[in-house]
Amino acid sequence: MPTHHDRRRCALPRTLTALAAVCGLLTLAHPATAVSHPSTQRLAAADWDTLAWGDNTYGQTTIPAAAQKAVSAVSAGAFHSLAIKDGAVVAWGSNLYQQTDVPAQLSSGVTAVSGGYLHSLALKNQAVTAWGSDRYDSTAVPPAAKSDVTAIAAGQYFSLALRHGAVLAWGDNRYEQTDTPEEAHTGITAIAAGAYHALAITDEGKVLAWGDNRNKQTDIPTPVKNGVSTALAAGKDFSVAVVGGRVYAWGAKVASQNVPTLAQSKITSVAAGHGHIVALRDDGRAIEWKVNTTTPNTVPATANTKIQAITAGAHHTLALHGDPPPTP
Repeated sequence: MPTHHDRRRCALPRTLTALAAVCGLLTLAHPATAVSHPSTQRLAAADWDTLAWGDNTYGQTTIPAAAQKAVSAVSAGAFHSLAIKDGAVVAWGSNLYQQTDVPAQLSSGVTAVSGGYLHSLALKNQAVTAWGSDRYDSTAVPPAAKSDVTAIAAGQYFSLALRHGAVLAWGDNRYEQTDTPEEAHTGITAIAAGAYHALAITDEGKVLAWGDNRNKQTDIPTPVKNGVSTALAAGKDFSVAVVGGRVYAWGAKVASQNVPTLAQSKITSVAAGHGHIVALRDDGRAIEWKVNTTTPNTVPATANTKIQAITAGAHHTLALHGDPPPTP
């Protein structure tokens, strides 16, 4: 049931309630939700351009002037978008539940953001801040997530954080998506949140999956079980991982799907939306396709080279374009 805050606000349009959120991920080409190094990002971001394409019903791909250039990180919520510029959060798109009303304290020092369905997360001084819809207590940050956090991921009505290699979870637990398995209590290096399921990668490259499995999105395929995963993403009701530079996808509509040829090697990171997947090749090219096809979607010409980060919302995609960061 909605909380008292939700009841005060207007009801969601039918088209909005029919869709689920995915966590918008990634800064640089690291494993899916690994937090990037802010100092390196700021050096590189001076010449980076923000790209956006796909659905713009709620203005989620209309990039505001403040986020068009020199952004160091981006994250796509279901119908809104987040960015970090000079340590400040910039947000645009749907604001039905104030998910783009950035708290004043996030005007500096922010190192990571994650957009969910109707809420947003940010990381500042290794503490999580959450805002937007508090349905199922998705924005009720537990005390443990207010220090030493290194990564965040926002799902539909739940949130994840990574602290000392352990996954913290709060919010909606109708499908046990916040009941983290014992294996997720140590040695975790990356996390991802789908609509009602969660994923993680261990320090040995093993993928863990829990929560909703109605579409077999937590039934990890054999190549992923037996391989070493370097990146992952959680879509609405499907999952994606990178093993040996190749994309594997499983769950709704993709249980036995092959992937486009360009996504079968040299992939460094992935993002997943309501029904699409985006992959980043080591040559800086972004590849996007729908989960029920192997034919790549058309992306902006500028997304064919020098892409440094990718993130997917329900039906839109964000990317950062520019020269790679200097080698430390």
